[in-house]
Amino acid sequence: MSEHKIYFKNLDSIRFFAALIVYIGHGISPSYQYLPIQNTIWEQFLNVISIGPIGVYMFFVLSGFLITYLLISEYEINKKISLKNFYIRRILRIWPLYFLIIVFAFGIIPFITYLTGTYKPAPSKIIYYLTFLSNFDIIRLFQNNLGFINPFPQVVTWSVSVEEQFYLFWPLIFVFIPKRFWIHSILLVIAGSLFFRFLYFNNAQILYMHTIALLIYLGMGALLAYLIKTSHRIKHIFENCSTYTHLLLFIISFCFLFWFKALFTFKYGNVVGSIVISLSFALIITAQAITKSKSILNLHNISFANRWGKYTYGIYLIHPIVLVFTNMLIPLMPFPTENFIYSFSNGIVCFPITLFLSKLSYKYYESRFLLLKERFTSVETKE
Repeated sequence: MSEHKIYFKNLDSIRFFAALIVYIGHGISPSYQYLPIQNTIWEQFLNVISIGPIGVYMFFVLSGFLITYLLISEYEINKKISLKNFYIRRILRIWPLYFLIIVFAFGIIPFITYLTGTYKPAPSKIIYYLTFLSNFDIIRLFQNNLGFINPFPQVVTWSVSVEEQFYLFWPLIFVFIPKRFWIHSILLVIAGSLFFRFLYFNNAQILYMHTIALLIYLGMGALLAYLIKTSHRIKHIFENCSTYTHLLLFIISFCFLFWFKALFTFKYGNVVGSIVISLSFALIITAQAITKSKSILNLHNISFANRWGKYTYGIYLIHPIVLVFTNMLIPLMPFPTENFIYSFSNGIVCFPITLFLSKLSYKYYESRFLLLKERFTSVETKE
């Protein structure tokens, strides 16, 4: 049982909004093609709130922040870090739902589509998904122009694979490297990621899904966690963030996302852009995590987002299955489906279904494993 529980009350809302952006990108944005908004400011705005990678990058920064904060906290409390307990905790949190989704993606959905006469073998290689290397399988598919045939449920697992790869090596830094070199290690990981992005600056798939390219986001979250754990001055600054400070951070981040193409279209813009975006996300997450002010922009004040934030792992992994099943019904519809009203309505209807199933999954499935996870925890955040 946990002896020390850390609860960052504002972060559940950030989780929800990150998952919502991913959902909008998959479930709502297909309807935009029917709107006369091409090359307008409205198209830019909708892209900002519905580009899945933005939500995923938020999750990466958040994971880097939380995992590093917890590892350092465990070291402060116990003067050591238990690798065994760390890996068991991650397994109990990630694996149960993940592998259930894999069963649906490679077993149940292909079987149903086979019975309905619409089955075509997906080009995905299951071994990648069983070993948490699915991001490399998707890179393989893109680079070989194999395309996707009803692969949606397994495709979304790529970011979980990236995080699992991160969890595999990240605690080793804090176990085997002396404390005085932790900051150097974090900065080295960030620098290595940026150098890798520099080498592959013109390869969109590598930049989007390769683990090394994405360590800039995980590493930036980790850097901010390290700084507030080791510097009282920096911690004090974030603890006293006012409403105006929170608002400024939100505006800056939104502006960089809104004008991303205009600002970072030069040759190595992906390198500079990843620094700016990851840092802006890390500043927001850190300010929300440890603030002691009564800012009206403390995100836990958004009760719906705060309440559903703990179900976001389910929302993220389950929503593709809901969308796939509704897409199977399209040929049965007695009315035209190639229009904005149907496409948009389908996305809207699938969202509460996703929320319902995510809550059921958490309450009756995931929570059983989370109770076991408590046995291997000395310090944790609320999940």
